[in-house]
Amino acid sequence: MAFAFTVPPAALAQYGKSNWGQILIAGGRERNTDEDTIDNSVDLYDPASNRFAPEIATTQMKERMRATATLLDTGPNAGKVLIAGGDNRNGVQRTSTELYDLATNAVADGPAMKSPRSGHTATVIPSGPNAGKILFAGGMGADGGELASTELYDPATNKFFPGPTMRAGCSVCTATVIMSGKNAGNILIAGSDDSRSQKALLELYDSPVNEFILGPRTNIRGVYSATAIASGKNAGKVLILGGIDTTGQEAIALTGLYDPGANTFAPGPSVKNIRERHTATVITSGPGAGRILIAGGGNWHDHPSLASTELYDPGSNVFSPGPSMSTGRAGHTATVIISGKNTGKILIAGGVNSDGVNPVATLSSTELYDPATNTFAPGPKMNLARADAVAIQLPPAP
Repeated sequence: MAFAFTVPPAALAQYGKSNWGQILIAGGRERNTDEDTIDNSVDLYDPASNRFAPEIATTQMKERMRATATLLDTGPNAGKVLIAGGDNRNGVQRTSTELYDLATNAVADGPAMKSPRSGHTATVIPSGPNAGKILFAGGMGADGGELASTELYDPATNKFFPGPTMRAGCSVCTATVIMSGKNAGNILIAGSDDSRSQKALLELYDSPVNEFILGPRTNIRGVYSATAIASGKNAGKVLILGGIDTTGQEAIALTGLYDPGANTFAPGPSVKNIRERHTATVITSGPGAGRILIAGGGNWHDHPSLASTELYDPGSNVFSPGPSMSTGRAGHTATVIISGKNTGKILIAGGVNSDGVNPVATLSSTELYDPATNTFAPGPKMNLARADAVAIQLPPAP
């Protein structure tokens, strides 16, 4: 039997259209009963219309979960997004990469990494002899162990080559560019552990010499977010959230401040909730500009997903309760919108919801945080439910 498919006019108009200024959400997983399906699709959020493009108008890629997405600023692929690594449908770590071209809304194969990895970091090096290259660090390797290896992607040649080795392996770590002090331009890696001392390690990628140096030890094992503070008395420091007790089995709520000028770590202010797989996003406009929105997360081992948020005030160095989202979610994405009628708002998308008793549900819903009113409002639905996806704000049209 033959089938005829009618393509909606809106989809035809979108297909092949450039996607400057939109938000790309790619890959991730969807839980169906007790199995995970790894997504091979992308969602495109248009801030001008506050809608997602129809599924038929979006491209497809390889299935990836816990991958990275990085905008290329230089080289022959400048303006494209490099999507790298992640787990495939069988839970196997990938070496493959893909290049998303926002001018044509198409995906093409990129160069292979040297090692398979998922849950790694990918950070553009801001200065030094490797400025403009991308540092890929850590992640889970093919043998299921945490990687201490790194590699560098060169956008000029579109190739990977080995990078320096970290002091300790880590997966689902954080990488934060240091903006001030004697370590400005270096990259802080947080989340690795020293198994002998039960202490967490901070490491610094020293961009001028292309090697890692040991930072201060901390009391936070299991780092879930590390965010550069943009204003206030702690401007330039990095706010770290997370916490696992010394048994490695239970979460505890801890925060800390890394001072790049002194290369020291100090305990931070208290937070109300234990959170993992939350998001931490700097608010860029409104009366709360400079504050950091801590949203959602789960509090360990199938406990309920959180709808609550907290706001870190860099002026007072204090957390206060924020507005609640409509749905508890963990493993979601949070992206500041840079254009359109929702400029400055934060798009919270996807994630998983669990009440701690019933099976986990993967979400296709989104929410918009409005910094002008400090409130959440429902956003448009994605075409697919997804968690542990990547989201990146695409640049405006040149």
